[in-house]
Amino acid sequence: MNDQRKVALARALEEGRRWTQRLLDPLDDDAVHCQHDPIMSPLVWDLGHVGNFEELWLLRALGDRSHHNPDLDRIYNPFDNPRWTRADLPLLQRPDAGAYLADIRADALRLMRRIDLDPDLPLLAHGYVYDLVIQHEAQHQETMLQTLDLRESAPPYPLAAPAFPTGMAEGRPARAVDDTERLLIPGGPFWMGAPAGGPAYDNERPRHRVEVGTFAIDRFPVTTRRYATFIAAGGYSDDRWWSPRGLEWRARTGHRWPQGWVPDGAGGWLIRRFHHTRPLDPREPVEHVCFFEAEAFAAWAGGRLPTEAEWEKAAAHDPATGQSRPWPWGFAKPAPPRANLDRRRFSPAPVGSFPCGASAYGVEQMLGDCYEWTASGFEPYPGYATFPYPEYSEVFFGGDWRVLRGASWASRSCVARTTFRNWDHPYRRQIFAGLRVAYEQDPV
Repeated sequence: MNDQRKVALARALEEGRRWTQRLLDPLDDDAVHCQHDPIMSPLVWDLGHVGNFEELWLLRALGDRSHHNPDLDRIYNPFDNPRWTRADLPLLQRPDAGAYLADIRADALRLMRRIDLDPDLPLLAHGYVYDLVIQHEAQHQETMLQTLDLRESAPPYPLAAPAFPTGMAEGRPARAVDDTERLLIPGGPFWMGAPAGGPAYDNERPRHRVEVGTFAIDRFPVTTRRYATFIAAGGYSDDRWWSPRGLEWRARTGHRWPQGWVPDGAGGWLIRRFHHTRPLDPREPVEHVCFFEAEAFAAWAGGRLPTEAEWEKAAAHDPATGQSRPWPWGFAKPAPPRANLDRRRFSPAPVGSFPCGASAYGVEQMLGDCYEWTASGFEPYPGYATFPYPEYSEVFFGGDWRVLRGASWASRSCVARTTFRNWDHPYRRQIFAGLRVAYEQDPV
């Protein structure tokens, strides 16, 4: 079993590297080296950081190896170097970064062959540290896609052909649905968080029992059709829907619609993604809204944002068994019929596209398409223990962060699960994030 697990981990490491290479292959060196937006790193910084993280955890933590180059720890430390400063660092250039990643990977695979995945050593049990590195690279791929989406320079990023055409689900027309439908989630306890073992991060643990009152929640993420109605109804100018901080954000930024939306001059909307512009599909989940926008829409719709616990109960709890599922549909790993993941479309899929990905309560598209803002701040669970390093979770607890749940179309399947917790500042819009509304009253 040890050897089989190693083969699977090695395959996943190599697959992840191919995803990174395919992401950057269409770009020239200028696009890889320049800083496209102050809130995002140059892509070549992400590339070097991925290699440095792998060196730290798969070579130095496991094999007591000395530094490849001590200066790289300083250059690729995200806490010492805020994003807006990284273009001024002496970064490895693209060919050197590629060679560095290849050298580290070759040494890591050689070390893996002679190391024992000892179940009594937390870093090695079930291959935890290898999963950590795999997920880290996958998350940076999503960050790099955010950078490419913000990029203003031509030529447009060459989008891969979608696995199924716009408006289609797995080659079939997306079923017609009521995008305002709500579902009742009965009150009661459920098990929240990830169980021991497996690839979850420390902030997803420990699994603990949480009591949640009765609430209703949208069956689907909020669509662009619903959000356009909010805009047309004067949602961005009606102070009733906005929190004090939301009003300040709105006044400071002047934003009046989601990132990437473009008025078409005839009362409708276009969407700009990766320097491509096309008509906005009214059935798609809205994305690129910040927490304040999501909060205002939810208030206008007569509801509110769900708490983390409400979101996870709707996604994971199976009332028939009392168990919490790792994925909304059950215990089978993510696959194309169940969720829009792994950048198969470079956009969200129309709501109603994945009925077989529904949770036990019937809530759909909770993984894939877009992350969803919750009302919760980022805090540790009761009994939280830092592992394996405080800079992933601990240093962010209690700050000005709001939790996002789910996964987006840009997320790799290896990080998509019902317990995964993402977080960002409430004013950020670069994430592929939308929302789902919760309600105090029963469905109507």
